[in-house]
Amino acid sequence: MRIAGLILAGGQGRRMGGVAKALLPLSGRPLAVHVIARLAPQIGALALSANGDPARFAGVGLPVLADLPGEAGEGPLAGLRAGLRWAETVGAEALVSAATDTPFLPGDLVARLAAPGGAAFATWRGRAHYTAAFWPLSEAARIGALFAAGERRLRVALGAATEVAFDDLPEDPFANLNTPEDLAAAALRIGGAR
Repeated sequence: MRIAGLILAGGQGRRMGGVAKALLPLSGRPLAVHVIARLAPQIGALALSANGDPARFAGVGLPVLADLPGEAGEGPLAGLRAGLRWAETVGAEALVSAATDTPFLPGDLVARLAAPGGAAFATWRGRAHYTAAFWPLSEAARIGALFAAGERRLRVALGAATEVAFDDLPEDPFANLNTPEDLAAAALRIGGAR
């Protein structure tokens, strides 16, 4: 199965001072580059979901997908819809999504999420991480209908998706970096891994 990847980078970054989190430096590299390094070896094609001037992400080296017309700023489900449409154009049968502020993604994320064969999302010790998910392209019409009905939450779009536990890992690989303190702790975590 050909699987594409989508890094969700459309958040407002309010707790980080309103900057694009994808571009925040973490151990000398933009945060998105850490996510790319984890996700790119696992998939066939990779894109970044973000609105605004795509030129600001030129250094990241990925296609930048804006939300579909009329859906800009409608949250991660809008980004996912644009990603599903793009994934079809690159010949993928499924899309794996991940947030731009999750630099510790597992090296076997895609394989484990794809194993159940249908929509799936990651959990770690009882905590659901809906942005780390596997989306068969066959789900696009159902997700589009939900969006048209006013739904904007990934959790609801995942519906009866399979939970895939990553409880074997000692630290949460999906921990979001939402504050400057989180970013500092991540830098220490990266430094300790050497």
